[in-house]
Amino acid sequence: MKNPTDKRAQRSKKALLRAGLEQLNVNREASLSDIAAHAKVGRATLYRQYENRESLIKAVAIYCFDRFDEVTSDLESEAQSGMDAIRIIFKQVMPLTEEFQFLINLENFIDDYPEIDEMNKKIQREMFELIEYAKNEGSVDKSLPTDWIAHFIDGLFVAGWLQIRSEKYTDEEVSKLAFQSFRKAVRPSIPT
Repeated sequence: MKNPTDKRAQRSKKALLRAGLEQLNVNREASLSDIAAHAKVGRATLYRQYENRESLIKAVAIYCFDRFDEVTSDLESEAQSGMDAIRIIFKQVMPLTEEFQFLINLENFIDDYPEIDEMNKKIQREMFELIEYAKNEGSVDKSLPTDWIAHFIDGLFVAGWLQIRSEKYTDEEVSKLAFQSFRKAVRPSIPT
């Protein structure tokens, strides 16, 4: 039988991560007291989990990267092609608006967190590999630079997340628009 204290500690930790994500997205200077109150836990509980603000920020960043990994974990088994993998990425990652916002804002401080910097580089490497795979299978124009395509994908995510936040479109609508835009922009040219 599991210790009920462990379950309560896990619930508190999860609540603190969500509260940290939400509060730091609204106010980068949010205090630990603000975050604890938003999570509906005491400050003592927060300090048992995180020794200081920096350790909480790092934990929230890791949580965000873990969410990206979680929603794309079945990508290789689900995707029929490189292009299909990109479609699935748009579909699965587009709902992570808050996580993306947090990581974008964290980029100014990423050098302070080597572990977070490495996680970010890993995601970038994986995206470059996927783009190269799609180029080699012929679904993406080989003349387009890989880093250009990766930045284009990032831009489509930003556009999508802005639309979601404005409540003009749903996650699903935005992911379809992003993929449609991507596919049309990068398809190989037909020789004339």
